[in-house]
Amino acid sequence: SDMHYIRKALEPFATITEGDLSQLIADNPDAIILTDIGQIDSDAEEALITWVEAGGALIRFAGPRMAAQGDDLVPAPLRRASRAIGGALTWEEPQPLGTFPTTSPFAGLTPPEGITIRQQVLARPGSELARRTWARLADGSPLVTADRRGNGTLVLFHVTAGPDWSDLPYSGVFVDMLRRSIAAGKG
Repeated sequence: SDMHYIRKALEPFATITEGDLSQLIADNPDAIILTDIGQIDSDAEEALITWVEAGGALIRFAGPRMAAQGDDLVPAPLRRASRAIGGALTWEEPQPLGTFPTTSPFAGLTPPEGITIRQQVLARPGSELARRTWARLADGSPLVTADRRGNGTLVLFHVTAGPDWSDLPYSGVFVDMLRRSIAAGKG
């Protein structure tokens, strides 16, 4: 499961609690990580908004559910489909990681060779997208976007947390990216 890769990446550095979303919010952690949740129900969305605005970091991963039907609890508006890169029915080749913007919390990390992205959820182009982009693919499309909400931060990895859409979860840079994303919260 996607949570396996997140657990393996963070267990040496963080206390991980899994459970019901309402209980996690009540526990008031520094960060909450959600893997491919399509649309968050309205009660949970209101509670998450309040929690983020109070200083939490909500880190989300895309996937087929988010591509089909998402919500507004993302850092940038999304297109309602995913982009398949590489494969028999596409003209494009899988994309490697690009360099990290100097304004990104990922600045200074070195994108490893051989990591490819085969599918992603795309952000809609807009005037704020460049400012909200923490990581890009070699073709310039956003891999990770983030935005401040009150005292907290919304972070979206535009791929799955597992290896279904990319090789990123197999890399050490995935660990560093998660750790720096969590640091965007209170802790």
